[in-house]
Amino acid sequence: MLSPDYGARNSQQGEGTSSTLNFLTYAYRENLFAEFERLLKEEKRFDGLIIDLMQTGFSLPLDSLVKFHGYARRLLRPQGVLLFIKSDAAVTLTKDDPGGGLTFNVYDSPFGIFARYPMLADYVCATVSGIDRRRMRGGGSTLANHILYTSTPVLTAYGQSAKDNYELAPPQSWILQAIDDYSSVEAITGNMESQHGIHQDETLRVLQELETKNFIYPIFSRIQFLASCYHNHKPFRLGRYMVAAGIITANQLEELLEAQQEEGWGRNQKTFLGLIAVRHGYLNTRELEILLHDQYLYGGYHKVEAAETPERRKRSIETMKNAMIGSLGAIDGAGLLQSIATAKKTGLLTVEDRDRSFVVAFKDGRATHSRLGKLKGHDAVVEFLVSWSEGIFVFKDGASNSSWDEVCSLRFPLDKLLLDAALFQDNVNQIISMQPAQRNVILERVWNFEQLWPQFAAQPLRYFDETPVNEADKVKMPRIAALIDGLTTLDEVIKSFDEWPTHMVLKTVQLFIDNQLVQVQQTSLFKPLTVFQRISSELQQAFGAELNRSLLEESLRGVHGNSPAAQRFNIDKEGRVSVNLSQVKSSGTPVATVLLELRRWMEAYLAYARRHTDPRIVDTAIARVVQSS
Repeated sequence: MLSPDYGARNSQQGEGTSSTLNFLTYAYRENLFAEFERLLKEEKRFDGLIIDLMQTGFSLPLDSLVKFHGYARRLLRPQGVLLFIKSDAAVTLTKDDPGGGLTFNVYDSPFGIFARYPMLADYVCATVSGIDRRRMRGGGSTLANHILYTSTPVLTAYGQSAKDNYELAPPQSWILQAIDDYSSVEAITGNMESQHGIHQDETLRVLQELETKNFIYPIFSRIQFLASCYHNHKPFRLGRYMVAAGIITANQLEELLEAQQEEGWGRNQKTFLGLIAVRHGYLNTRELEILLHDQYLYGGYHKVEAAETPERRKRSIETMKNAMIGSLGAIDGAGLLQSIATAKKTGLLTVEDRDRSFVVAFKDGRATHSRLGKLKGHDAVVEFLVSWSEGIFVFKDGASNSSWDEVCSLRFPLDKLLLDAALFQDNVNQIISMQPAQRNVILERVWNFEQLWPQFAAQPLRYFDETPVNEADKVKMPRIAALIDGLTTLDEVIKSFDEWPTHMVLKTVQLFIDNQLVQVQQTSLFKPLTVFQRISSELQQAFGAELNRSLLEESLRGVHGNSPAAQRFNIDKEGRVSVNLSQVKSSGTPVATVLLELRRWMEAYLAYARRHTDPRIVDTAIARVVQSS
């Protein structure tokens, strides 16, 4: 159903930037496009359309995505955004191209969008359940936020005129006066909070308004481009960067390149392209200086010639003002923590890899608190050291976090944490090496696990490394067993159970295997399902689609009624049968049980079929399928 539109929330800006920002939020449904048609007929245009996918996820039909793209082109204002959002990710289509084209971006965290679109923050938090400002501050993209807060707003000629003439009303005027072409976003937000009591979120929203109205050169529109290039180790040319940032259009870039050729400069003289852009009035020299700095930092940090030594590769760690940014690979997790400790740094280290974020606080070189998702303190640090080999890190000198709780505190020195991590890494390697397909092995629990487990749990138990299993561990173990369903790989089980570090999940799995509560998958659900599907298809040709579908439905009700077992199977409009794997996974039903339920249904279906047609037709169909399998 339609989410509340909150009056298509208006955001009034001061004189000189007066405009109305219109946002609407909808929960996804199939007839949503009829609503879009109504908006088109009323000639409505929006700065943001938010599609809430909390209930459906991103499994939208391709034709629906094509329709969304078409409506976004007609309903969005310039610089507008169509946002698809759920609890663990976000996708945007933005109207950055003046020619009408849309730019597609994917965010591993839904909170990463607010670094790019701060004016959307309040509205999304108010209209989408599960997206709140507390999580927004803690869960956003570290790299995106680093790029934003270290960016330097530069005034355009239009912005300089407005600043000189004091044309804007507060707080826009205060923020415009604070822009001196050298102060970072972080410095400006801090200045506004200390001098005028303006929260940083409000300052960011005003900065984006100033960008939208061309008072400053773009800073928000280039965040995703720079973050993507840095993550993917992808260099970029200055001209491409200016287009991505929205400083010039693709057609204007072509004109600049033609002018560059006419002046005789070579293709690789990117600096001269920038000077030509300055002469054409697209930017000033200070903005060009910043663009070249970004190009070096985010698009050139990873260039390593074949002749470079390992020592020279360490230059992939770049220092910028009071922050350090780099990537794991040039330095491993243990080396990163040790380098900060050795330098006796005080500040906050954040490491990001896709949707995971590890945060650890240092004071005078001592690690004091840490968090990695639901893991806190000791568990968070060892999980990072054991499991992470990739990621982007940012260390902010002098930064702090007031949200730490007691569980996040680290009671042991870094040397002890490193030793523990080394031991746990050995355990992980040993357990994985014992599995036939290692991390890709598919395990299934025995059919009577629920009856057997209480008997085992009542006894003293030990992990494979002879450490005792405490009572608190025994409470969590059945929840790990529920994930071992004969469909999920061992690696997926580890990632799904985020309450424990990897080494604890694996030790629990090995304990189940040693006590014959879990085994390597013995039977596959998909071969019997394929046989059933083929028999059903053969019989449908014999006595028609309508009767066949009726027999499938009657036999399913006859053998499983309205039980959960019936919900594990589907019959589509063409009479094709399938298994509802989502229901199987969410219910924690073992594959062996589903296989038994499927066989009982197939036997009932064949019995029904024999009653409605010549049994020899049924037997012939079965024989044909079995012989060809």
